[in-house]
Amino acid sequence: MLKIFNSFSSNKEDFKPFESNLVKIFICGPTLYDYTHVGHARIFLTYDLLCRILHQEGIQTDVLVNMTDINQNVFSKAKEGSRSYKDVSTYYAKQFVTDLFGLNIKSVNRLAFVSDYVPFIEKYIDKLVQKNQAYIARGNVYLDTENMGDYGKISGQTQLQLSLHYLDIGPNKKNQKDIMLWNCSDNFDVSWDSKFGKGIPWWHIQDTAVALENFGNNYDIHGGARELVFPHHEAHLVQYALLSGSSVPVKTWMYVGLVLSRNQKMSKSFGNVTWIRDLLQKYGQNLVRLYIFSYHYRNDIEFSEDDLMSKKPILDLILITKPKTGSKTDKEIESLLDDFIHALHDDLNSPLALEYVNKICNQINEGKKISTENFDMMCNILGITI
Repeated sequence: MLKIFNSFSSNKEDFKPFESNLVKIFICGPTLYDYTHVGHARIFLTYDLLCRILHQEGIQTDVLVNMTDINQNVFSKAKEGSRSYKDVSTYYAKQFVTDLFGLNIKSVNRLAFVSDYVPFIEKYIDKLVQKNQAYIARGNVYLDTENMGDYGKISGQTQLQLSLHYLDIGPNKKNQKDIMLWNCSDNFDVSWDSKFGKGIPWWHIQDTAVALENFGNNYDIHGGARELVFPHHEAHLVQYALLSGSSVPVKTWMYVGLVLSRNQKMSKSFGNVTWIRDLLQKYGQNLVRLYIFSYHYRNDIEFSEDDLMSKKPILDLILITKPKTGSKTDKEIESLLDDFIHALHDDLNSPLALEYVNKICNQINEGKKISTENFDMMCNILGITI
């Protein structure tokens, strides 16, 4: 039984999807104004590993990635280059897809550009206003969080703690905790007409509309980087619950740790990024994957190329073992293969799984037997291509 750490309950839980043979996964995708760095790549590699495990068990996956093209950074990049925001976002979307293929990530089924969903966003905001769950204040629209019990549940914050965050400050806002849905007060040189006035749909409601239109009232996993828990995913959860009418619209909230560089989060704003395409060109996707999987997905990584290169011996071992596969597998190796699978079933314990890969390969090189089918199965789950 696959177990995943669910941030909503703060427990490792048996993972049971809404449908027995299909797992629906929403991943918070890229903001389309620059290339993919190692921190972003780690997120998609983690969910690709999860999908490969599920596929091995005959379970289908439907992975939806929202493509954020309505964002101040996208608008600023467009203005700097005297281009339209659509030109900028389309270019970086293509680069993102190129990077996914370079990483041997084939699990993503759908890419959803937020700008295609503006009419739906307006519809859902209006629904919340009509139900008195949202209100208009000097042109902006806010979600009223006063009586929403699950708000703060994922991040484990009390209502008092939530009220201390200064978010989406605007005139006539009722409560500091309230979540902006539509912004008419800021001028980004890009706007949409709506019944609330000319403005832009705000960050959190974008994902909610994309998920509702693609997945309906429920889906199984919401994923992304740990830093998105508050306010982004807290807002998404309360919005989704209100609009879907479901008390449990998302089964599992699953987060990936940060990639750090020089003791800071790897970020374009900090200027400490390493682009994944540069690493792929220099080291290849096999080594990059083994490096990422050598850390548990929930732990932070302090990135260094020396650390990445330290994983090369296990890649070399895999490569020299492949030609020694045959038609049968010894019982000792079957037991180790079971251990490999069990490690991944335990909240994607990929570091432990790689230890079993190392033991398997060493025993094969000492004379034990493994079938080509079993060896390829192990490599396929890790996304290693030979």
